Amino acid sequence: MAATAASTASPVEFAGVGRSFAAQKRRGHDSGVRTVLRDITLRVEPGEVVAILGPSGCGKSTLLRIAGGLDTPTAGTALIDGTAVSGIDPRCAIGFQEPRLLPWRSLADNVALGLPRGLDRAEGRQRVARLLDLVGLSGSAHLRPREVSGGMAQRASLARALARNPGVLLLDEPFGALDALTRLKMQDLLLDVHAAAPTTILLVTHDVDEALQLADRIILLGAAEDDTAEPPGATVRRVTTVPGERPRDRGSAELAELRAELLDGLGIDRHGNAHHPGAATFSTPVPARG
Repeated sequence: MAATAASTASPVEFAGVGRSFAAQKRRGHDSGVRTVLRDITLRVEPGEVVAILGPSGCGKSTLLRIAGGLDTPTAGTALIDGTAVSGIDPRCAIGFQEPRLLPWRSLADNVALGLPRGLDRAEGRQRVARLLDLVGLSGSAHLRPREVSGGMAQRASLARALARNPGVLLLDEPFGALDALTRLKMQDLLLDVHAAAPTTILLVTHDVDEALQLADRIILLGAAEDDTAEPPGATVRRVTTVPGERPRDRGSAELAELRAELLDGLGIDRHGNAHHPGAATFSTPVPARG
């Protein structure tokens, strides 16, 4: 793959970040406040790939939204390059589980939607062409989303996210809707993209193997042991440094042992059975969009 213009990777910090939501009213009474995230303190280094794991509904996506300025913490601060995030942050780009491409535009035109405003038109076309080449879509630039596979659409979505050369790339289950083989290919592609444009990446995933393959560190979110709230707020329970250079041997004994430890932290034993009743379930209200 051809190289593209390298991003200026930015550090990301969460300083005591918490997020609470007003619980739903029942029979005319306010049932109080529900805490989703509690005292998240974490620094992601420039160019680092960090995966965020945790039970469903524990606030992983909320944390990502806070980093990108799509949500506001009720406690603490998120910072990029040492500056507090306030509103939608142009230093970040976000990739979602669905490609979210405009169906009436070609792949090239969809990628162009991610370009920064004010960019010279000729330079913009060159950047789009480089990105399409980077994700292996040079020969498909003219096609519409309905004419390509799910994997190709997700490649275009990734290229669009990279179009502004973001300092931080936030990925929320970006490969979750793909079949198993395509997902593995997309993981390898993300490694190629990161090598060519080493931006800082925060990746939310439910897939322990995906986290082990892609991340420098894995952050396991979960309820604090002394948290008696129901449901409890998630905090950082464990930080795992993944050994070895990428790409890693998916079948290595070292990664297999780490996998077992992470699954245990998620309440799942080596045979795939839940061994902590309720450990894999949180109840997180969906934040309002807008």
